[in-house]
Amino acid sequence: MIEQSQRSILMGKFWVALLALAVGASWGCGGGNASAGGPTPTPTPVPTPTPTPPPLPAGTIGLKVLNTSVPPGGIFQFQLSNTEPKPIGHGSTRPQVPSGPVRGVAVNDPSGQAAGIAVIDTSVSPTSIKIQLSSPDALLGTNITYPVVTMSMPLSNSLTPGATFPLSIDTGNTSFFDATKAYTALEFAPGTLTIAPAGSPYVSDVLPAGGLLADRTLIKIFGAGFNANTRVSIEGTTIVPADQIVVNSGEVDVKICNGTVADAATVCPNNGGTFQLDGERVRVKDSNTNFVLEYYSYLRADDVAGSSATPLVNLVHPMFSRVTYLSATIPLVTGGTQFTGLSLQNTNAADSGIKIELLDANNASVATPVTFILPGIGSGRVGSKVTRDVVQDWFPSPPSGAAKVRVTVTSGLAVQVLGMLGDTSTGTVSPVIPQ
Repeated sequence: MIEQSQRSILMGKFWVALLALAVGASWGCGGGNASAGGPTPTPTPVPTPTPTPPPLPAGTIGLKVLNTSVPPGGIFQFQLSNTEPKPIGHGSTRPQVPSGPVRGVAVNDPSGQAAGIAVIDTSVSPTSIKIQLSSPDALLGTNITYPVVTMSMPLSNSLTPGATFPLSIDTGNTSFFDATKAYTALEFAPGTLTIAPAGSPYVSDVLPAGGLLADRTLIKIFGAGFNANTRVSIEGTTIVPADQIVVNSGEVDVKICNGTVADAATVCPNNGGTFQLDGERVRVKDSNTNFVLEYYSYLRADDVAGSSATPLVNLVHPMFSRVTYLSATIPLVTGGTQFTGLSLQNTNAADSGIKIELLDANNASVATPVTFILPGIGSGRVGSKVTRDVVQDWFPSPPSGAAKVRVTVTSGLAVQVLGMLGDTSTGTVSPVIPQ
């Protein structure tokens, strides 16, 4: 009996020891609520990827107005962009923006052949804006890294920071076509202009504003609110930190570094590549407040002195292509309420001599030519442009055989040229691409 009792005691101790080992192993492997190393860590959640929206149907074009924030007194840009690449051969729309003056309007596409006309009447409220676009190769809208239309407007100094304004288009008066046919449906997303805190940076001008630029070209960014915290970047090229100089609160100078540049590069490798600045995004950031402003650069010029005898022509803001001409021809259309207009722009450093002629169907001159000098940039920041009704302003008594208008640059470099076909009864003006 004693031997049996001792054996039972020994076996009991053995099973207690086994149980203790099992429990300890369970805790050590995380099987219990606690372990010697502390609480069980919470697994890192795996984010659910945002699904890629399906492409739009073939007959649908998607447009949006980009949001922007600009301080009082700054330059606001209305930016209309495709939501996905879709070719545009021609089209029309009517932007809806806060009332105020318009400084310039630009169209941009990969080939630089797109052009347009904006008819802007600030005498009414809200401002009436009618835009017509033409893209001969239908490449407009195929690159969504920049807007198809950019319109610049100076803001009043009296605006209240934090105020917001809706940015939209009149969808009922918007139509777009690809190379051969109309888009039958429009998907549109409006945007918002937010008035930024006073003193926030803004861009008023970029010099040069466009063109094919060589590596290490100096670009001047003009505006306000620049300081030691200002950082400038330009899409499509690189600015090495050492190549940015804050000249004063109204100017930052940068040198571009084209081609492939390492992220941590402190010196430009001088690859020697070129860079097309037109329509590219200039981003200005305050690294202290993280405020960011985006400005799309475009070639612009001031109007020469004088005006047109046709009131509708004085409302025209030409949207030039990047093509320049030493000689260009457009059809002459007159009669009834229709008229032919012509706009020329010189953003070269030097002046250009211009000759305007009326031609017959055989290209023979049929009237005394009109000649003038179109000033270049000179010591200023921008060049000059002239927009006129061909008949009313230059040839008030055209011969019956006149069928064409020819522009010839007689001295200096090639200039931008855009023809116009207007109708005073409808108040519309369409772009005419020169030949």
